Amino acid sequence: MLPNFHNGIFIVMKSLSELVFSDLLISQGEYYFRYLEGQDLPVVKVPADYRSEVDSLREKLPQLVEKEQDSFFMFHEGAPYRVSVVETIEGTGYFLRKLRYPTPALSTLGFQKGVLNTLINLGCAGQGLILVSGATGSGKSTTVYSLLKEYLINYGDILISIEDPPEVPSQGCLGNGIWFQIDAEAAGGYENAMISAMRYNPKYIFMGEIRAPAAAREAIRAAVNGHLVITTIHANSIQGAIYSLQQIAASGSDIELVRSILSDGLLCVIQQRLDFIHGGLRQLKADFLYTKELPAIGSKIRSGKLELLNTEIEMQKIKLSRGDSLTNNN
Repeated sequence: MLPNFHNGIFIVMKSLSELVFSDLLISQGEYYFRYLEGQDLPVVKVPADYRSEVDSLREKLPQLVEKEQDSFFMFHEGAPYRVSVVETIEGTGYFLRKLRYPTPALSTLGFQKGVLNTLINLGCAGQGLILVSGATGSGKSTTVYSLLKEYLINYGDILISIEDPPEVPSQGCLGNGIWFQIDAEAAGGYENAMISAMRYNPKYIFMGEIRAPAAAREAIRAAVNGHLVITTIHANSIQGAIYSLQQIAASGSDIELVRSILSDGLLCVIQQRLDFIHGGLRQLKADFLYTKELPAIGSKIRSGKLELLNTEIEMQKIKLSRGDSLTNNN
């Protein structure tokens, strides 16, 4: 805590690690917070009281860029950040997304009761794929980390996360389970990382954001071979998430085969976004599709007629709004 005087009144200033905000934007000579708690505008200038700390943070970044790529993770005063380097007409800028750490409980994220209960119950599933989708900054990573934390606390067993690179330090014992983290790049790619993961015979596998065919295929393959797999993808709808996963996985291979395997392995899709309200607060909104033991949904995925899923999505939305779980073990 940093003491300060403002208009003759003694106040206590917080450090960056204690402030609640989504992003820190560092450009040439100007610093901005995005979604700073207590502010009614989504973007505000960093107050003078915090500039010295941002100055010191900015001095570290060029050295890290030399060692890393144009996107990397770092810790500053105990808080993790995902850093993206942006070249503008005025020079190099940095976009720092502040990650939620320690990982919050799933129940605090804002999911409605029906979605929350369904997600928790899916931790008992023997195998399958949970696909979390949304735009950049929609809270996908927070949802996944919180969900995995919930599973280990409730059900125990072994969890392997394969990320490029790992975002939030999570390795260790949790509840009656244990979490191991693998850096996909250091392991030689997702395929090699998955081979390493299989040596642990994990119940849960988290594969970081799906961007490449190898990662997509490994996620789908593991989901039909006895593992509960959770992954994320960029998409603006449930149908878009399924379509994107199919297209990425099918690159250079048989789309019909990918659709068939995915129709058998997909457990659910969560499509989420964070809506800005006021005071720097954002509200989680989520659409949901549960697919297990629902032949009509599997048939539409297998045939590629994803536009026909709207009926099931709306029917499930009604049930979820009543607080009902979509799984049988509710």
